[in-house]
Amino acid sequence: MAWILAQGVFESLAAPLFGLLSRAMGEPVPMYPVSMLVGVLAGCWTGFRFLDEVPWAVLGVPEGSWRARPLLVGAAVGTGAILLTTLVLWGFGQLRFDAVPAQAFAGESWGGTALRLLVVLAPAALWEEYAFRGYLYATAAEATPAGQGPLLARAASSVAFGMVHLLNPGAGARTTGIVMLAGWCLCVIRERAGLPAAFTAHLAWNWVMAAVLHVPVSGLPFATPGYKAVVLGPAWLTGGSWGPEGGAVAALVLSGGLLTFSKYTRH
Repeated sequence: MAWILAQGVFESLAAPLFGLLSRAMGEPVPMYPVSMLVGVLAGCWTGFRFLDEVPWAVLGVPEGSWRARPLLVGAAVGTGAILLTTLVLWGFGQLRFDAVPAQAFAGESWGGTALRLLVVLAPAALWEEYAFRGYLYATAAEATPAGQGPLLARAASSVAFGMVHLLNPGAGARTTGIVMLAGWCLCVIRERAGLPAAFTAHLAWNWVMAAVLHVPVSGLPFATPGYKAVVLGPAWLTGGSWGPEGGAVAALVLSGGLLTFSKYTRH
């Protein structure tokens, strides 16, 4: 209730500001990621303040977790995973880069586009981390019987994470399963390095796809100038319209990354 109320109030108050920003930039500036983040944080604060009476650390944000080291570790993991996926597809002739007509993006530079996408993708990744790897993970972990580890928390948050993405264009059983796998990987990062590291891994993965590769992010296309990456092979392998993250290559990279990260990090 606090989430819905806070999000509604924020959208009512901030709508004129986002309208001004949209007119100034000449394109719609989405308010949804920011309003969702406001709602999630308000819901967590209300629950912790008046119901659970627990510290914010239960969300995976212990003291020091917002330091540079865990943030950089997360960003490096996310960037490396999606770039490796792309390199494998490109190396086997399943991906190429095509030019985009310059007149379609008159006056917009690569840097401006990258910054615009960062402003959109950062709050989106952060609210998802607080909701799924934060509150939902912590609630499921609390319900897990002693001695059974974090399996229930990982499963609950990952399944919910995948189901939410069923609303995206082109979603199906294959893409949902891979999103759940990505959610499981983010759970492990949260356990080993904290929620902020999971956030930067999530953000880096999405931002590299949108701003560097110029491909859809979870089926959602973005307007990008200069060029775009195009997958050529079957959708089950390359991801098709969902983007490189939706195919078997991405699933293999995520699985390998999960095993590697688990082996070389500790609680």
